[in-house]
Amino acid sequence: MKRKDVTREALHRAALRSTRASAALENRSVPVGVTRSERVERFLAARKQRV
Repeated sequence: MKRKDVTREALHRAALRSTRASAALENRSVPVGVTRSERVERFLAARKQRV
C-alpha cells in the first residue's frame, strides 16, 4: 500500500467528524453554540502539551 501524507488539519477534521458521528449514534449530540468551560479548556491545553 502506498504511503500518503496527511496534514494536521485533515486529521483534526476527521476526528471531529468521527466524534460527531459517534455522539449522534448514542443520541447525545452537543447543541450548536455551546462553549467549553475554563476548566475544560485548561484540561485540553494540558493534554496538548503532553502530546
